[in-house]
Amino acid sequence: MKKKLRLPILLLAVVIMLSIFYIKEAKDQPTGEVNGDNLQTSTLNPDFTEARLLSLTEASEQIAEWEESIASGTLSAQEVLDTTTKISNLKKVKHQEAELEQTIIELNQYQDVLVLLDDEYLVIDIYTPDDIEVQSFIEIAKIAKQSFGSDCVVKLKTTNIDE
Repeated sequence: MKKKLRLPILLLAVVIMLSIFYIKEAKDQPTGEVNGDNLQTSTLNPDFTEARLLSLTEASEQIAEWEESIASGTLSAQEVLDTTTKISNLKKVKHQEAELEQTIIELNQYQDVLVLLDDEYLVIDIYTPDDIEVQSFIEIAKIAKQSFGSDCVVKLKTTNIDE
C-alpha cells in the first residue's frame, strides 16, 4: 500500500513546488511579457531581423524541450527545479537582449541594433550610416556590462547602411 502512494505524493509535491515557483516568478517579473515582444525594436536590416527570429526560435524550441521533460514526470524534484531555473534564465537573457537593443537605439539614435548572447561573447552589431567614435563604443560596452555582468565579453561591430 505504501509503495502505491509514493508516486502520487511525489507528483503532488512536484506540482505544488512548480506552482509556488511560478507564482514567485510572476511576482518578481516586470508587468510586461518576458519574451521581449512588448519591446519595440527597429527592423531596418533584414539580416538583423532574420538573426533575431532565429535566436527566438531556438530559445522557444529549447524551452519547449525542457517543459516536455518536466511534464514527462521522469525528473527528480531537484532536476525539475534545475530545469525551471534554466527556463527562467533563458527567458531573462532574451528579454535583456531586447531591452539592450532598445536602450542603445534610444540613446544613440542608431537605425538598428542587434544584440545576441552566445557561449563566448555578447555580440552587439550596430546598423548605421555614420562612423562610430571610440567613446560611443566604450559607452555601449559599459551599458552592456551593466546589463549582462562585468565578466561578459562584449564584441562590438558596425554594419554600414550603404553596404
